[in-house]
Amino acid sequence: MATGSSTEAAACVPRRAFGTRRTLGFTLIEILVVVMVIGVITAAAVLALTAGGRDRDIEQQGRRLAALLALASEEAVMQGREFGFELVADSYRFVVYEPEPDEWWLLDDDMHLGPRQLPNGVRPTLVLEGRDLTVAASFAETPRPQVLLLSSGEMTPFRLTLYRQGQTQPAASIEADAIGRLSLRLGEEAAQ
Repeated sequence: MATGSSTEAAACVPRRAFGTRRTLGFTLIEILVVVMVIGVITAAAVLALTAGGRDRDIEQQGRRLAALLALASEEAVMQGREFGFELVADSYRFVVYEPEPDEWWLLDDDMHLGPRQLPNGVRPTLVLEGRDLTVAASFAETPRPQVLLLSSGEMTPFRLTLYRQGQTQPAASIEADAIGRLSLRLGEEAAQ
């Protein structure tokens, strides 16, 4: 029984012709091409994620700002007080009107409506009642809100747009009408 098996096994193994080379792996050129393709794909993915990630950060900032404006409007109605929103180039804050001293007071200690910084690389623009407003570089000594959020539920009509620094296409846009309705547009919709 064992005598026929050794010759059968030998017959199944292909024999190489004399002088031919059998390849046992990839050539250096093939490996370099694969590494180059992986590098190009990785670089493209990193660039896409970096730009998209920054826009997502601005979109998230737009969502947060719209939610805070809605909260301030609700607080104005519930408390029967006049609130204001003040925007400068790199930050924003909410203020409340005190009729007795006839002053706007900062909400420094308010967990939700306290002053906030805009992320680096974000450029805001503000249009009030159809007029472009120049956004100041920093806050004045006494608060001067551009947007009023009234206890009646009304607010100053405005459009606040957030751009990535150096870009002309907006990443987020918040609009309000005189009766206090807020709308948020993100990404490509923000340009409309």
